[in-house]
Order: sequence, then structure tokens, then C-alpha cells
Amino acid sequence: MKKMRIRIGKGGKTTVQVEGVTGPGCVEWTQAFEQAIGEVEERKVCAAYHEEVSEGVAERLEETL
Repeated sequence: MKKMRIRIGKGGKTTVQVEGVTGPGCVEWTQAFEQAIGEVEERKVCAAYHEEVSEGVAERLEETL
């Protein structure tokens, strides 16, 4: 299951953490949110970003984005 955890600090700093998405799909999945909140100052990707996405999973991911 895909999850997006959003934390907004007292100073307005926003942190987005994606779970359940492998490969670069996590960046695509958060794109609309990032555009809504403004400039992305820093991006840290987790190990799942570098995992290879199987063809069937990639097709389902494209359908949900």
C-alpha cells in the first residue's frame, strides 16, 4: 500500500516521506503536492528509490499516477 507522510513544522518546513513505492515513482507521486507547497529545497531518496521495478508493477504504477 502506498503512503505519503507529510510533516509540517512550526517554522513551516515541510517533510514528505513516501512508503510502499519503489523506483523513481515516489518522486512522480509527490509531484502535485510539491507544486502546491512551493519550491523543493532538498530531496533525499531512500533505498527503495534505487530498487528495480518489475514490469508488471511499473504498469500498475503508471495507471495510478
